[in-house]
Order: sequence, then C-alpha cells, then structure tokens
Amino acid sequence: MGNYLKEELNELVQRDSYIFDFIQSGSLDGLWYWDLDNPQNEWMSPKFWETLGYDPAEKQHLSSEWQDIIFQEDLKMALVNFEKHCENPGYPYDQIVRYKHKNGGTIWIRCRGIAIRDANQKPIRMLGAHTDITALKQAEADIRRLSDEYEKVFNGTQDAMFLIRVAENNRFRFIRNNLSHQIKTKISLEQIRDKSPEELLGEEFGRKVTENYQRCVDAGHAITYEQELEFGDDKRFWLTTLTPIVEDKRVAYIVGSASDITDRKRLELELVKNANYDVLTGLPNRRLLFVQLEQIVNEHNRDRMKFALFFIDIDGFKNINDSYGHEIGDKLLIGVAEQLKNSVRKSDVVARMGGDEFVVILRNIKDKDEVNRVASKMRAAIQGIQQIDQHPCPVDISIGIALYPDCGNKADELVRIADNVMYSIKRQGKGGAQFCS
Repeated sequence: MGNYLKEELNELVQRDSYIFDFIQSGSLDGLWYWDLDNPQNEWMSPKFWETLGYDPAEKQHLSSEWQDIIFQEDLKMALVNFEKHCENPGYPYDQIVRYKHKNGGTIWIRCRGIAIRDANQKPIRMLGAHTDITALKQAEADIRRLSDEYEKVFNGTQDAMFLIRVAENNRFRFIRNNLSHQIKTKISLEQIRDKSPEELLGEEFGRKVTENYQRCVDAGHAITYEQELEFGDDKRFWLTTLTPIVEDKRVAYIVGSASDITDRKRLELELVKNANYDVLTGLPNRRLLFVQLEQIVNEHNRDRMKFALFFIDIDGFKNINDSYGHEIGDKLLIGVAEQLKNSVRKSDVVARMGGDEFVVILRNIKDKDEVNRVASKMRAAIQGIQQIDQHPCPVDISIGIALYPDCGNKADELVRIADNVMYSIKRQGKGGAQFCS
C-alpha cells in the first residue's frame, strides 16, 4: 500500500529538478519527507531504518518513531536549527546527530534538509537526507586516542625529543620539543617553534647541529652520535639519535631523541684521566709517557729531527719525606712538577714515572748546548725550593740524558739508557746532568 507523502515526493522530483539535485548531492543513507502541516506524518526511507538495525516494515511513517531513538540533546539542537531554517531559507539545516542503534550502540548521522515552501514562502514540507558518518566519527576518535597516546609518550619519556621539518632546499626548522627537552635545555616550545638551528643556537654552533641533520638526510636511515652541547652556562654531553621520516621518496621530517650522558661521560673521562695521569701532580703517568714517547720517536724519525730524554731523580727527597712525613713529601713532589713544567716549552713533555722520578722530553733540539741550558735551568728552579710549610727542604736533582737517535732509537731503550746515566750521577755524589756516552 502506497503512502501519499512518498507519492507526492515522486511527483515533486519529476516536476522540480533542484529537488533531484539536492538528493543527488546527499550521499544518501536515508531520505525523509515531512508534512509540516501535519507534523506527526513523516515518511522515512527503508535504508534509514536499516542503518539503525530495524526492519522498515516494523516502523510507521510518524515523526515520533525517530524522535524516540534520537539522543534528546541532539533533538533539541535539530529543532532549533529547524526553526531557524524555516524563518530564514538562507540558514542551512545541517547538523550531526546521534541515534541509538537497535543493538544499543550509537550511530552518527549527518542530517540535512530543505524546506518546501508554498507561493507565500510558508514552509509546508521538509525534504531531508541522512548520511551515516559513524565510521568517520570512530576514525576521529581513534585519531584522538592515538594523538593522546602519542602526547603521553612524547611528553612522558625521560629522553629529550624534538621534531624537525626538512624543507625542499634541505633547510631545517624545529617543529616542537617535548617537556623533557624543555626542562633539560631550558628552551621553551615557543622559543624553538619554526626556528632554524642557526637562529636558535647561533651561527657557529647551529652550523654544527645542521651538519648532523644533513648527515641523517644523506644517510636515509637513523644515525646516533655523541655531542657536547652548551645551553647557557651549562655544558652537557648528549647521546642523540636522529630518525628520518620519508614522504614521497624524500626525507620530510627528522625525529630526534637525546639522552643526557653527562654523568657517564664525566666518569669515563675521569677513568681515562686516572689511567693516564698521576693523581698527585696531574702529570702524564708512566703508561701515557710511553704512548707519547712512541709517537715522538715516529715523528722525529719521519722528520729526521733530534730530541732529548731526561730521566730525573730528586736528591734528598727520602730524608725530607722520612723527617717531615708524606704530606710535606707530596707538596715537594707537586712543587718539583711545577718547576719542571715551567722550565720547558708547552710542546715538550713532563711526566712522573713514580716515587720521586720524572721524565722530561725536549722535542726538536738543535745541539747539546741547548739541552745543557734547559738542564741547568731545571736544577736552579728545583734548588730554589728552600722550604715547605716552614720546613727546610734542601734538594737538587740528578738528570740522566739520552739523545735520539744518537743514544738509541726505541722508546724503552732511551728510557733505560737515561735511567742508567742518572744512577751513574747518583753514585758519583748526586746533583748534576750527564749525557749518555
């Protein structure tokens, strides 16, 4: 059995093309046609009820049928828009409302309509279209959830994270940084946003940062490196990983993740220092001395130059150490180390072998006269240490000298020869400098 509203709509569509165009543009999941003179009567197409999980045969063509299952706050909004559209044809009747599905779920419907008016422009009918946008709403919810999860991870991690946009000409601009980055670098989101490394960090330092970003782009894969960065007065070491994001076959973004490794790095440097430097005097120790000596032998052999190696022992140290204790003895060793360093060039090497023995290497010497002048300067400087903490400290030094390559051409050989010469001086009465024979 037909319905008069459906039949009337068929005639209207055949007569007026703009009605057909409206239906065409609706991307329909249901049609409705409402008699405004008898508002209880409203024809709803079968697809609308099917969308909501109902058998169309079970539903009457009454407005109360859908008004009972629409969310009531959305119904109020729809009725407000309906009144405005009836008063003003230019005001669109277009809103998103929620319906209760038969299974208890929620269906999101975009509801659009147009008033059919009589010759006096009085609304007498409403023609409308329904579009099911539930999938879109679920996708939006998923995006919001993923965005919320991303924000929690991005701002919850202890690593300092930042996002960089790579422009067509490989110019880099920061998009954002997370809370950890803001706290550790004292750079706010407002300060970093849309800034190039040079604008944010200065020309020189920014250029170094840009070079790493360019390495990531050129590599096309994640790179990891260590770098010392200075923010304000605070210098810290960072372990940074840059991960490129490729879009349309080019690196469009870089995700940066940096861990503050300052404590670990300082511990490593301290361990290296303790392994290579004398704790008391700060001079290179025996281990580092032989590393440096091997390098010096190779350099002077390559350049056909000479150098001199002094093996030095402090005369009178044992008596002072035994008489006044280790504290005074340590201060004497520190004083001797300072005088030895002050007696040579910065390019020369002063090292502590252990106890009261030191080694000095004079690079690129011309002749023995030059070496003798340095040895005399050293003895005068050491003899000038008259007392420490009111304790008299009459000391001298015995210096055994080995010349490269005259006395030997190997590191351990030169040390051994200079050591033997030094002990020869000791046996002869101490104090003085002597070359190997």
